Formats: sequence, structure tokens, C-alpha cells
Amino acid sequence: MNNALPRNAGANPVLAWVFTVVLGLSPVLLMSTLDGGSAGYYGLVLLSFIVLAWVRRPTMGTAWCDNRREYLWMGLGVAVMLIGVLTSLAVHGIWKGSEVEKAVRLLTVLLILAAALRIPRGVLVHAAFGLLLGIWYAVINVAWLVLSTGARPATRQFNAVTYGDLTLLFSVLAFLLLGVRITRFHRTEFALKLVTGIAGVGAFLATQTRGGLLAIPFFLFIALLVQGRRLNRFKALAALLLLGAAAAIVASDGSMRERIHLGVSEFDQCQVTHLSDTSVCIRLQLWSAAGHMIRSEPVFGVGGGDRFREELARLADAKQVTPTVARDFGETHNDLLYFLATYGVLGGLGLVLLYIAPGWLFARRLRLDMTDRSTRLFAGAGLMICVGFMVFGLTEMMFRDMRTASFYATWIAFFLALSDPLRLREAQPNTAS
Repeated sequence: MNNALPRNAGANPVLAWVFTVVLGLSPVLLMSTLDGGSAGYYGLVLLSFIVLAWVRRPTMGTAWCDNRREYLWMGLGVAVMLIGVLTSLAVHGIWKGSEVEKAVRLLTVLLILAAALRIPRGVLVHAAFGLLLGIWYAVINVAWLVLSTGARPATRQFNAVTYGDLTLLFSVLAFLLLGVRITRFHRTEFALKLVTGIAGVGAFLATQTRGGLLAIPFFLFIALLVQGRRLNRFKALAALLLLGAAAAIVASDGSMRERIHLGVSEFDQCQVTHLSDTSVCIRLQLWSAAGHMIRSEPVFGVGGGDRFREELARLADAKQVTPTVARDFGETHNDLLYFLATYGVLGGLGLVLLYIAPGWLFARRLRLDMTDRSTRLFAGAGLMICVGFMVFGLTEMMFRDMRTASFYATWIAFFLALSDPLRLREAQPNTAS
């Protein structure tokens, strides 16, 4: 039986490029505006419906059906978050439209993926340049804030932690995609990605984001996985040297070094006076408060909306958190603890599946014996997003608002479409040797 995938049937070139450009603008809109990320997302959703209505679906074959069954299982995993949110809100008799919309946005990964699979791969891959635009805006923004204030940059779009984490993620993706040739200007493209990635890492360090450092070993490990059979002792040694170089750069950065020492000092202080309003102690108080809520309402959580703040106020009255924590914080600085505390077991499971469901597909594609190395690179990039959000979410709430949820859904769909093993007969981006 012939399971080969036919070429994309009838994708309009103008529509394909418009879809690609709108998708590619999402990183810079995310890093430069307060509302542009959502506006761009709505535009992409509209374009996705147009693509699905306009572009004919490829002929279905056995391999195609099996591949789409994987996407169905992934969609069911992502849908658990929405089920958990709706169930918790219903049990507590409250409604919070923004939180429901956030869960719906995460689920639209299927819609955007379905549309992206009908865009020619050689066109769609150009959206990757949007990462470079996002990095350069972050570099300019952070540099301006540092030079004008002489202090840690107080970014307007997100707090410095989230902004720094996103800048680091974009930068490592730029490094990973060095191996993909998108244009015919190979050397210029390689140099642009390399310089952009280095500048992005510098901007990340300038944000003095300590939690993001935890993700660097995971990113290097994924980069090794991408090598597959190409991995040898030399490349493994190179990865160790890169890790050592990263540690040396961090250690040589005075501001970052002071932040790390301050964190250690604050942690020691928390062991003596845990009700202290320092950065580390506030996180520990929030995590302890979330643990209390999880134990009191393990199945459905305390509910969304203002319920988390109300519980914090009660805990402040009981002298378990400080009045400052109760007044100024409405989340946990930890994604998993927040979703467990507010939406219960389904909320926590939904978040875990949000990482694992697409991450498993990307990891499987890294194991496939494929001659097209660009497919492995795209799968590795998608896995970096899943793992990056998971690790960043240990010390920061990455899914605090809908903009990051939109980015996650959009770029997971993007890299799933590019790494789809059944699209290998389409025009391929070249791979750097």
C-alpha cells in the first residue's frame, strides 16, 4: 500500500504568505505591546478558519490517518485544562470568562495546526524569522531601560522574570535553528541567527532572571538529542564546554552574581523568619499558601476569579502569610501549584498534559530514523518550548495571562507542522552541513 503524502493541494500563495507573516509577527508583538499579542492571535485564528475553508485537504491515506490520530490524542490531552477550569467554576458557582478564554486559547493549538499543515512547508518556515524580530526588540528594550535607569529593567509588557525567560527561550531557538537554511543567503542568514542569539542571551542576563538559568542544562540536553546518530564524543564535549562557558558568563556578570548571592542569603533568612517580604520568602509563602489550599480543596480547588486572593487574605489573618503577600499577589509564582490550588486535580493534570501531550510528539519525532535533519531541528525546537515553559513555570507563572497562552499554542502548532514526518516530500528548507 502506498502511504506517501501527496503535495499540498491548492494552497493560495497570497493566503499562505499572509498566514505565515501573521504567525511570524507574534513574538515581536508579544515582546513589544500589551495588547498586540492578543490582536495578532485573533487574526491568526481568523486566518486559520479561512485556510481550512479555502485550501483542500490532502488525500487521506493510512499513514496520514495514523498521524492525525496522534494529533487527536494530543488535543484530548490539551482539552483537560479547559475541562478542569469549567468543572471548578461550575462547582463553586462562579464564572470567570478570562480564565475560560485562556484555556480555550491553549486548545486552539489544534485549529492553528490544522491550518499550518495546509501551508506549504517552504513558505511556512519563514515565520521562524519572527523569533529574531522578537529578540531584537527585547534587546533594544532592555538596553534602553538599563542605560536610562542604571537598575534592573522594569519591562512594561511583562515583569522582568517573564520577559527574561521569553528572551532566553527565543535565543536558544535561534541557536538551534542555525542548522536550517531558510533563504538562499546561507552565510548571511547563519550570521544573523548567531548574532541575534548572542544578543538575546545578553539581554536575558541584563534582566537578572535567576530562574531562567535552571532551563539552560535542559536546552543543551535537547540540543544533544537533536543530533541523533550524528552525536559523537566531540559534540558531547562541545556541549559540556558550552555549559561551562554559560556558567562562566553568568559568574562573570556582576549583577547576576549579586542576584544569585542575594537569593541564597534570602533563602537562609527565610529559615529563621519565614514571614519576611523578600523575593525568595514571598515565593515560599505563596507556595506554602498554595499547599494549604490544595490540601483543603484537592478535587476542585478553591475556584478561579478572586478566590485565590480571598484565601490569601484568610491566611494572612491566620499569620501564615504577610499582609503584603495577601495584598499584592494573586498567583503563586509557580504554574503547577496555581492550577492545582485554583482548579484542583483536573487543573494540575491539565497543565502537566499541556507540556507532555505535544512534548511526547516532538520527542517521538526525534527518535524517527529520518534523513531530513531539518525535521529533527524543528521537533527539537518544539520540545524546547514545552520544556522551557515547564522549567520556567517552577519559579514564575508563565501562564499568568492569555498572551503567553496564545504564544504557546501558536508556536507549538508551528513546530508540529514543520516537523510533521508526512510532509517530507514537500519542498524542504535546506540544512546546514
